[in-house]
Amino acid sequence: MYQEVHFDNIAERAHAPEIADLLQRFERYAAGSDGASFDGLDAELTPLYGDDLMIIQPTGDGDYLYRSCGVGIARDVGRNLAGGRVSSMTPQVARFTTECYDRALATSQPVHTVHRSVKTTRVMLWERLIMPTAAANGERVLIVFSKPLHFSEELLMTVLDTSPTGIVALRAIRDEEGNIARTVVITANRRAAEIAGDPERLLLDGEARDVLPFLADDMVWRRCLYAIELRRSDVFETCFTATGREVWLQVSLAPLRDGLVMTLNDISELMIANLTLQSRAATLAFEIRRERATSRALSQELGRREEREQELRRLAETDPLTTLLNRRSLIDKAQAAIEASAAIGEATSLFVIDLDHFKQINDGHGHAAGDAVIRAFADLLLGHMRPSHLVGRLGGEEFAVVLPGTGAAEARRLAERFQALLRATHLPVTEELDLQVSASIGIATHLPGESFGAFVARADKQLYRAKNEGRDCVRCADDRISAAA
Repeated sequence: MYQEVHFDNIAERAHAPEIADLLQRFERYAAGSDGASFDGLDAELTPLYGDDLMIIQPTGDGDYLYRSCGVGIARDVGRNLAGGRVSSMTPQVARFTTECYDRALATSQPVHTVHRSVKTTRVMLWERLIMPTAAANGERVLIVFSKPLHFSEELLMTVLDTSPTGIVALRAIRDEEGNIARTVVITANRRAAEIAGDPERLLLDGEARDVLPFLADDMVWRRCLYAIELRRSDVFETCFTATGREVWLQVSLAPLRDGLVMTLNDISELMIANLTLQSRAATLAFEIRRERATSRALSQELGRREEREQELRRLAETDPLTTLLNRRSLIDKAQAAIEASAAIGEATSLFVIDLDHFKQINDGHGHAAGDAVIRAFADLLLGHMRPSHLVGRLGGEEFAVVLPGTGAAEARRLAERFQALLRATHLPVTEELDLQVSASIGIATHLPGESFGAFVARADKQLYRAKNEGRDCVRCADDRISAAA
């Protein structure tokens, strides 16, 4: 039976996106040596993930009792497990499940597993997160998140089994360093077994290189590994010998999670026909190849031109030092954003930001260091803003941020949070040097009918006010907020 067990790096290994959140919630309730608090964790998880949760209790005789079973699990299993025991499963699954539950209780740490189902008809692989807990009365209880990893509907299985194309799905098994140690066949149809040379041979759960003869070719195998690691599709042709005859295959690779799907087409007859055709029509084949080469060259040239045009457009819109919007592009995009916000009754605010005492950096460390500080500051600023915000460099050490859909109070909160982040950050200059800088921020909120120039001027006025009142502070054009500050 195919199975995996993981005790560390669980969030990176997991497939279900919920598992990372579950681990964080488990850590919040973890206390002492018995795992997490059952009452707190159960109350928090049930409203969010109850359909995929089981509550499991040790019986004291080496077995485990299902106290409850989520409706999603019951649906996929085909029955409600509540009230049943793990020992009622098939021996192989029961033994594996008991060992995993024992391990979680013994270590008081979560355990992540993947295993093949045996009795259920819809689910091929189950993914589980086993979380050990302790109730208020000291009773040990397991909260288990369980979700199907792969499905094999009857229609899909019928299509696979009747397909004239061989279809094989592989899953990568990695070592502790994260390298691919081996690959296992998790799905294979009848046609794939025929292409492999033995229609009666069981490919399922086999080591891929042992059961698929064409993978013995090192070049073919490397292409499979590249497809998995680089998440890149690939198509190629290969030849191998099976049952005494030469077989030509067209192999298509498509990455699937941490593995890939292979489609195998036997093109042996086509290859023979092609060789015959080539021998009879060498001249025609040459012309066709030349035409294809010309077409590819033309297509590549068009692609290169389009890339150059896109790069020119990008350069025209961005500041070359920071890659933020330049002044002209910021103004164009800001005016459109202001109009769009006004059309739905929302405000637009503006930051104007200036680095304090920037001349001292240039004088003390050189202009290259000044440029490095500006780049690092731009990266920090861009990372702090939302995707809808427009972040630009006005020139020198002065920056601007247009915030559509944001009023004065929210704009001030965002500015103060950014200043707090800046105070706690040292900006990298070189491998040996980093600097801590401060910034002054002026804020204005757009007035109906106000031009963009007047808008910027009001924010600039608040910036100068912040400079005059000691720097490293935020000043806002909204009188009420300024007075409250």
